[in-house]
Amino acid sequence: MKLFLYPKPSLCLLVVLFQLYVDSLKAQAPANLTADVVLTATTETDFAPFAFFSSTSQIAAAFNKARRTEETQLGLAANSLGTLVLPAGYAAFTDNQRAVFLINAERQARAGINYGSGPVLGKPLEGIETALDNTAQGHADYLFTTNTFGHTGADGSTPFQRVEATYPANCLQRNGSGNYTMGRAENAYQSCGGGATFVVEQAIFSWLYQDLGSAWGHRETVLIQNVDASGFSGFNDDRSPAGNEGFLGIGVKIGTGYTPCGALPARLVIMNIADPSSSAACTFSIENSALPVSLTFWKGHLEQNTVKLEWETAWEKNADYFLIQHSTDIEHFNSLGSVKSKGNTAQRQAYAFTDETPALGDNYYRLIQIDTDGVRQTSRIISVHRDNNASVNGLSAYPNPINKSIPFRLLIDEAVSTDVHLVDVLGVEIPVNQSRINKQELLIQPKMQPSAGIYFIIAYINGKRHFTKLMIN
Repeated sequence: MKLFLYPKPSLCLLVVLFQLYVDSLKAQAPANLTADVVLTATTETDFAPFAFFSSTSQIAAAFNKARRTEETQLGLAANSLGTLVLPAGYAAFTDNQRAVFLINAERQARAGINYGSGPVLGKPLEGIETALDNTAQGHADYLFTTNTFGHTGADGSTPFQRVEATYPANCLQRNGSGNYTMGRAENAYQSCGGGATFVVEQAIFSWLYQDLGSAWGHRETVLIQNVDASGFSGFNDDRSPAGNEGFLGIGVKIGTGYTPCGALPARLVIMNIADPSSSAACTFSIENSALPVSLTFWKGHLEQNTVKLEWETAWEKNADYFLIQHSTDIEHFNSLGSVKSKGNTAQRQAYAFTDETPALGDNYYRLIQIDTDGVRQTSRIISVHRDNNASVNGLSAYPNPINKSIPFRLLIDEAVSTDVHLVDVLGVEIPVNQSRINKQELLIQPKMQPSAGIYFIIAYINGKRHFTKLMIN
């Protein structure tokens, strides 16, 4: 198996005065691993330790193992990169559709992650652009026909020359001197033998997680934002829709008779990327995704005792609604509610949902986008941690305030004896039912609907009196 990348040559200048500036740019790109991720057969690969996939379950297992390994190697919080979940029907997607889904899933998984010097942008690519895709395929075909492997193409062309030849001069991002500004252009992958079904996934995994021998240049090309970890310039996000820019081209060549592989079948994958200009005079052809929406971000954060979930789409087609699901063990999910989609739109759309009663500890969330035909797309899993803020001198109730008909929760450990009362400001008690939800929480439901106002929760815990204030709207 061989991999090559092609960065743009640059002068090796060390200017101390610019170091802080460069560091601030690097903060917006993911850091590199310290060692290759080793896969185990047969749950993660067919041929350990490398990526040779014959099933979608292997793909999910391998990429999720790699994310956990990255968190450990780079000192990130556990599960901060989320969990890769492949959408329904993934195996039936085209090579291009699977490539753009997987690459964008990996790019977005790192959105907001701080590798030590600032948050990563984590923007997805806009998609497969037909002309660039033809360029990538042309180079893959050339390598196979000439029994060679590398970045030198027909007539000695370089990847940057091929990318620039793909578009009119004014249709690529250029600086004041007229030079194309993108610092990365191409990745190449070669393997001999193994299955051919998921060769694109094998290439992407190798570039991202088994690239120590190439100083992680392939990884940087896949994950490059406005800059990469080595300081090469990246995408200038000035083409609509904002928040996802950059074209992708994927070329795949599979066959026998390729001399470097001898009698074994060859698998070649070429990835090209390009940064388009914002010129209205330029016409591009973005291939349709197999998915009904394109998420630009999906995140959650704690707001007092609730979790605020937010997401945004770059475009939607035949989208019906989003289903928000929650888990405390990352295996068993329950639906919390739904949010209606916009249906069909080429404009960015922002959505939000609040989990009013998150559990103590780690809370895991995922989005399921359902289109009008019933096809489902599952997002990556994100986690939000909620600490136990209860103390021996007081109570913690949530949500607070509450609506009249909504029960509330108290953070009280199951190991203690508890008697809970709800009284108004005049001292009149409101009867309640109490039931235990889990080891740390009690659910309190008034037996009658109280009037709006201020109330006091009084709890006798192991014979000691504790209280807190509750607002009912």
